[in-house]
Amino acid sequence: MKPHQSGQIFDYLKLHFVILLWGFTGILGDQIPMPATQMVWVRSLLATLILVAVLPKRINVHWKTALALIGNGMLLGFHWVLFFTTVKIANVSICMIGMATVSFWTAIMEPLMVRSVRMRWINVLLGCIIIAAVYWIYRNETSYHLGLGIALLAAIIATVFSIFNGQLAPHAHPQTILMYEMAGAALFCTFAQLIGPSLYQQINQFSDASLAWPENVWQLSALEIFYFALLVLAGTILAYQIYIELLDRLSVFTINFANNLEPVYGISLGALILQENHELGGSFYVGTLVMLAVVIAQPWLNEKQERQLAPES
Repeated sequence: MKPHQSGQIFDYLKLHFVILLWGFTGILGDQIPMPATQMVWVRSLLATLILVAVLPKRINVHWKTALALIGNGMLLGFHWVLFFTTVKIANVSICMIGMATVSFWTAIMEPLMVRSVRMRWINVLLGCIIIAAVYWIYRNETSYHLGLGIALLAAIIATVFSIFNGQLAPHAHPQTILMYEMAGAALFCTFAQLIGPSLYQQINQFSDASLAWPENVWQLSALEIFYFALLVLAGTILAYQIYIELLDRLSVFTINFANNLEPVYGISLGALILQENHELGGSFYVGTLVMLAVVIAQPWLNEKQERQLAPES
């Protein structure tokens, strides 16, 4: 095997490791008894402090670049809060179903936000099928309406974040991007904590979650502190640093395909670790199978369309 081929295979393995870590963060969020805003605030703040301590030379960037990265980090913080809120009022599987719509939102929004990207109608069509599958789950899994709605909003925010991140990636080192975006996420959650208790009251009015704001938010057991350490070190610093580095070596096609597998990993982990398969009915699995079929077909159909559109040599 040639050296560049072995290196590319290693990059593929690293990418799927990152996606697996992201799927696992939902499990960790379910096991940490802390409101989503506090959890994300601690997660991003600790990640920022660790990166600043380890990489002090990466702090110096142009102020316009720094502001853009912090602003995009605030979007990431918003996405994380919505993500973990869904996990707490529904479950990991419902959250992952919402995140599976990222492909649809990307197909619609990226051509509108980035001039160099043209509309791919095959992606729009496949995205509509995914939305139909989500609606099927929504209509039949009546206990999780609000959770699925929040997960869809989280997917939209994640799409906008990813599009902006693709535009910012060439302008700074991956570790610099990570450092400033973690600071932006912490900044967003600093303000979000002010409305946390009232937000929980509003959620309880529209769902059966019965969320309660803890009297002592920061009281965690030794095991829960260990989960938090995994969330910060593995699910945040390690995963996002590898992901940003891979943006320079793997094609967008490859990365998007791997990202589409996050729901597969997340739902599998939820069933294996949290036994969530007992909480969901047959409609959920019918809709999930349709979505997974679309996820698998999407890259093949895109490649086929590219070959048809390519000029003859």
